[in-house]
Amino acid sequence: MAIFEELKSIGKVLQEAGKIEQYQQILGLQQQVLDMQKKIDDLETEKKELGSKLQLQNSLVYENNAYWIKQENKKDGPFCSRCWDVEKNAVRIKQGVNNPSFHTCPECETQVQTDPGFRPMFTSRKPPMSYL
Repeated sequence: MAIFEELKSIGKVLQEAGKIEQYQQILGLQQQVLDMQKKIDDLETEKKELGSKLQLQNSLVYENNAYWIKQENKKDGPFCSRCWDVEKNAVRIKQGVNNPSFHTCPECETQVQTDPGFRPMFTSRKPPMSYL
């Protein structure tokens, strides 16, 4: 960083000349330059993250109670709709062990039915109260 190096050489000259007050001002300016550089780096990182999220948002499709990433002829997912809608966090939901039609989010534990054709079959059912 050229500005920082220039301030450093000016500070060295001032220190050797015994100009302590001016040297301290240069040190203060160096700290300000470092703080500004850190702020710029933080903003550039945030810009990249927001760009990635925007790109992801543009490729998300809500289908069968979950989000899916669609790119060209590929479909990736499912992702938790609650985590995306509330936190803009794409969390892949896991398929249920006992029933593959249901998925669970490992982050928020939301359960969703991702197979619209699934109809649960009951082997035993309690009779309605009117039959008792």
